Amino acid sequence: MPTYQPFSSEWITFFIFLFIILGFVALSDVFRKKLKISGENTRQMVHVGVGLLVIISPFLFISPVPPAVLASIFIILNTIALKKERMKGMHTTERKSYGTVFFPITFLILILLYWKSDPVILIIGMLIMTISDPLASIIGRTAKNRHSFRFWKDTKTLRGSLTVFVSVFIISTLVLYPFRLISSSPMPNITSLLITGMVIATVASLSEAISHAGSDNLTLPLFSALMLDIMQKLPFPEQLTVFGWVIFSFLLAFVAYRLKALTLGGAAGAMLLGSIVFSIGGIFWVVPMVTFFVLSSILSKIGKLRKTILKGLVEKGSNRDILQVFANGGISLIMAILYFYTHNEIFYLMFLGSLAAATADTWGTEIGIFSRSKPRDIITFEKVPVGTSGGVTALGTSGFLMGAGILTLSGLFPLSESLISLFIIIVISGILGALIDSVIGATIQAQYKCPNCSKITEKIIHCGTYPTKLISGVKWIDNDVVNLACTSSGALIILLFQCLFL
Repeated sequence: MPTYQPFSSEWITFFIFLFIILGFVALSDVFRKKLKISGENTRQMVHVGVGLLVIISPFLFISPVPPAVLASIFIILNTIALKKERMKGMHTTERKSYGTVFFPITFLILILLYWKSDPVILIIGMLIMTISDPLASIIGRTAKNRHSFRFWKDTKTLRGSLTVFVSVFIISTLVLYPFRLISSSPMPNITSLLITGMVIATVASLSEAISHAGSDNLTLPLFSALMLDIMQKLPFPEQLTVFGWVIFSFLLAFVAYRLKALTLGGAAGAMLLGSIVFSIGGIFWVVPMVTFFVLSSILSKIGKLRKTILKGLVEKGSNRDILQVFANGGISLIMAILYFYTHNEIFYLMFLGSLAAATADTWGTEIGIFSRSKPRDIITFEKVPVGTSGGVTALGTSGFLMGAGILTLSGLFPLSESLISLFIIIVISGILGALIDSVIGATIQAQYKCPNCSKITEKIIHCGTYPTKLISGVKWIDNDVVNLACTSSGALIILLFQCLFL
């Protein structure tokens, strides 16, 4: 990347950047107070102005240290300002948002990942956040006929999402070419460029659509940069394969939605998760994830009639929402990303461990509901009502073993050494992860009591409209947090075995 140094020391440039950004912030407050411009608009002015400024940093700095320090300063500054309700010109929004904190965090991450290896990816990632995000907000809010939807907590518009797709596609194709020319990098052919743009735009649109509280300032540029990095490292035939995996993720999520195995938000989350994981790992990562999802969904449908006895007790049913999708598959996504950047096989094993735990837990629950005997509390071994968190049965425990075993078998194909040892370790990790799930469910998961029917439940609203009362556990530890603890444990136990024995 060619650079121009206007001063003898890069720290002079650093302080100029610092004062310009502070100037943007001060100006936004003046506009808000004096000109009565809405806080939403002044925030976007700062967003675009600062974004365009930091995009040119790779052309003005040789060392990544000054830009990294700049990012770190504003992570701290924006966090304090947000907490103390200062700098309202850039923090006043129509909804709760941490976007101003995520912005410098994203810049710092992109510096650490790409400053030396490929600054063009950094520039395009930041450009997508700087242009596509506010453009989607403006067009989405000003559209006369808003076709809105909600995948998670924030309501989005169809025009806003389409704006993200189109703008990201344009940035990824039209902007990438001249930047590659400037940096004297290998030039992609037109067909490759179009396929790359389609893949990045699809992932970016999903990232923005499922975002909440400004998290798109994190996911939109980082996932876009990741997909650009993936696509650029592949020859054209393999780029077509990645495009195929994205389509496959869509079809799988769509079918699951139509079969009511996923909610609409769950389908969007599954498509995003699948698009990234499948693109990174290919068929060897696809098989375990599809095995978990398909077989677990089938078991849920088989036990649907039996589970009517649990109605009103458990927080969520078999129709998985976006939080359930990421509670079960989020660790898999993290492991895939770590594997992409390190090429360390341990992250594939941890991926299998997290899925083995998720499968063991799901199978234990789905098979356990057919038990003729009452479940027992995993801590006290006393009999508890069916559906009680932390309740286990002999039949359900056998489901732990079957689920973890089948999932592990589906993921052994790329491994060539110590298959028996690895099989045992992954299965044990999966079972232990599921047991940890049960222990947390029996001890600190939130349990509520309905004032109307006096039933113990995981729901915060019961009998239609009655708010329930917390009687045990920690309020924020719900079923999704417990599932996340389960999959995290399965991955971390693999890491522990790796450190001790492998």
